[in-house]
Amino acid sequence: MRAIIKFSRRTFLVWFIEIFTVFLGIFGFRSPAKGADKDFYTGTPYIGKTRTNPFQKFYVNYWKPFLRVDGEKWTLRVHGLCKNPQTFTLIQLKTFPKKSQTSRLKCVECWSAKAEWAGFHFSELDHLAEPLPEAKGIVFHCADDYIEAALREDLLQPRSLLVYAMNDKPLSDGHGFPLRVIMPFKYGYKNPKAILEIEYVKEPPYGTWSKIGPYSADGTILPGYDHPLDMGGETRKIYGGEIRY
Repeated sequence: MRAIIKFSRRTFLVWFIEIFTVFLGIFGFRSPAKGADKDFYTGTPYIGKTRTNPFQKFYVNYWKPFLRVDGEKWTLRVHGLCKNPQTFTLIQLKTFPKKSQTSRLKCVECWSAKAEWAGFHFSELDHLAEPLPEAKGIVFHCADDYIEAALREDLLQPRSLLVYAMNDKPLSDGHGFPLRVIMPFKYGYKNPKAILEIEYVKEPPYGTWSKIGPYSADGTILPGYDHPLDMGGETRKIYGGEIRY
């Protein structure tokens, strides 16, 4: 009798698994392939997280979807603890001495991608704004309601740029049009995009994503491993700070 009960339970379990598998096949419940996020934004007035089509080799992350920025109406407000708060158009920003560099952006999701960036050094704005002595931090306010902060001294590093071009073209909406930060020694979340305001503060607070981590004390890239999208995602060992390959 016990043998019959055991067999019966086993048969029921096998039957259940088979039926459930068929159910999954019919309704398409499958694990998404790596990088298979759908593109909901191309051809719409909105921009958001995208990893398909031209963005397969350089992913796009945003805090939340938002209306695409109109470059002709956009202005950058610089304010806070400074003597000369000002507002700049994109045309005005492009009159600053142009700087370009090739550098890799490293995400905490473990991927990275390389691009050639062009823009200007933060010192150009800093000089005009004349920050007060107590202004040690900078807060960036972005179009997707994202907020990130950095030490002023980090933004004054030679490899830190405010950029408006990528790979010899204007920044795409996905990659931060009209203006974004590039600090290649920091994780991607410390490189905010679609910037609307720059605010001088006493100390940099935790930003939107920094509150979720932080992944290092100040967002500096830690030793570990990387999967560069532009190299097929092959695992590479990294040693902390800017990735130089």
